[in-house]
Amino acid sequence: MNAPDERSGPPSGRGRELVPDAWRELDDTLADAPSAAEVPDEAKAWLADQRTMHGLLRALHTGDAAAREGRIEALLARIDAEARPGARRWALVAMAAALLACAGLWLSLPASLPTAEAAMQRVVSELDRDVARRFRLQLETTDAKVKGPLRQDFALVTRPGGRFRVDGKTSLGALQFGEFRLGCDGVETWVTGGNGLFRRAVPLAERERLQQTLGDALDLGYLDVHDLVRRLPQDCELRVVGREQDAAGRSVLRIEASRKRPLAKARLGKSELLVDEATGMIVRFAAEVDFARAGIHRSVLLEYLGEEPPGLVDFGRPW
Repeated sequence: MNAPDERSGPPSGRGRELVPDAWRELDDTLADAPSAAEVPDEAKAWLADQRTMHGLLRALHTGDAAAREGRIEALLARIDAEARPGARRWALVAMAAALLACAGLWLSLPASLPTAEAAMQRVVSELDRDVARRFRLQLETTDAKVKGPLRQDFALVTRPGGRFRVDGKTSLGALQFGEFRLGCDGVETWVTGGNGLFRRAVPLAERERLQQTLGDALDLGYLDVHDLVRRLPQDCELRVVGREQDAAGRSVLRIEASRKRPLAKARLGKSELLVDEATGMIVRFAAEVDFARAGIHRSVLLEYLGEEPPGLVDFGRPW
């Protein structure tokens, strides 16, 4: 191993025995005036450290405040800040402290809301899982020709592939039904009611014919939840307006929807979704629809209840 070069000065952190005698003679920290001797370049860093330490000690123990201030100013003026490694170290410390402060502030801020596009992509991805899901579908219809609102409560089960089934009680125009059942197995859409007295089935592509039979009693568009969610970004302007906790303690995103183009027969009023932020699943969907020409106002509420055990629900027609 090569011996250290004395011209480069004593290695940092070593003892006084490695300091050349010629350097110690330049130490004028006990004098009031600088040494007249020329200081070699390789001794400047060491001598600056010496002057700093001794100058601070003298200033600390000087009773005269004015003299103390003057000595410190004179001492600092003689130190080249760029040449002192300590100055750079303190600058780095200050920068690190500033970064930590900024990081702490950033961590204390609430998480930013995702975009509506990102939130809806998660919803679509979650609904694409091949499982049956149960919802509660509530409709409240106010008809200018009828006294009092009509409230309907349905049990809805859906599965990807255009499959759904809804059970409940309703009326179709002048026909009053007890138990009512409507479904789709991905191939045909069917409806039955009145203890089996009324039944009809049409191919999936022609389900608008069945909608004409149902009239305003039930809108098939709310039953295929998967298709409804996929069409929302195309039909509506979506905006994430907040993050909140529901009754179960889940973090949910509130998304508002406003239709881009008005419907021919209806006008979509207030419409919003609550989405479970952890899973991407729709927790609640609510909408207000006005059928102005018919004088009908309808409130739609869809609430998610959970997954259905496999094989429990048959989506095919029961006859």
